[in-house]
Amino acid sequence: MKKALKWVIALIILLGIGYFSFGRHEASAKEETLTVGIMAGDKRTDEQWKIIKANAKKEGLNLKIKTFTDYTQPNAALTSGDIDVNAFQHYIFLNDWNKTHKSDIVPVGETIIVAGRLYSDKHKKLSEIPNGGTVAISNSKITQGRTLLLLQAAGLIKIANGVKDPTLKDITDNPKNLQFKEVGTDQLVRVLPEVDLASVDPSFIVGSGRSIKSAIYVRPIDKSQHDGINIIATTKAKKNSQAIKKFVKAYQSKNVADYIDNKSGTGEIAVWKGAPEVK
Repeated sequence: MKKALKWVIALIILLGIGYFSFGRHEASAKEETLTVGIMAGDKRTDEQWKIIKANAKKEGLNLKIKTFTDYTQPNAALTSGDIDVNAFQHYIFLNDWNKTHKSDIVPVGETIIVAGRLYSDKHKKLSEIPNGGTVAISNSKITQGRTLLLLQAAGLIKIANGVKDPTLKDITDNPKNLQFKEVGTDQLVRVLPEVDLASVDPSFIVGSGRSIKSAIYVRPIDKSQHDGINIIATTKAKKNSQAIKKFVKAYQSKNVADYIDNKSGTGEIAVWKGAPEVK
């Protein structure tokens, strides 16, 4: 009798082990993995993606983050299939990319907008910028266009009417005869001591140990800047996949918005539909 009981107990244990092992395997099999392309950032960027990854995990989605150092890489990686989705560009950049490369990348969700900022190591206000002063701008077409629109908003130059993505050739008025020095986007913060003015992305300002509050001009956010909103993008073939929808939901969450607006220190603003307004 005792021997029979031992066999029954042993069988129950084996069945239990098999059940739970299978259950865990089944749960693991259901979890999808999505590879997300982003631009390399700093610790604050890493913290934001930790929150997004945790949100995705709750939806049964595992996010694999792949970082890039050049703005031409994330879209190329997306069309080649190296990544499934990216989150780094605004509408202007995407539209230009699709037109130039004849690609089918589409936006699937809005994320943040970055208030344009002008920095100077030599001057404390715009009125101090001298005639013939040097302005460092990115040699990247899209980033350069955004900087020129920022300089126009600051009252330093005028751009031809209707031009949304200007180049230096589109400047119609330059009353201070400003001289433009084109450098790599990642070099703008490094040349600040050598020039009178520069527009530098917040990630590079923060990464260099500076504060975004050191800007001598901040462009107010308004509806005219909609094309400058950053987006989540993927290929047309993947846009309706459940994994992509789960990722967008994980990004567009209240805890992510709270981090972006109140804790990141980058000056970025969460702008997706339903994101809390910045007070």
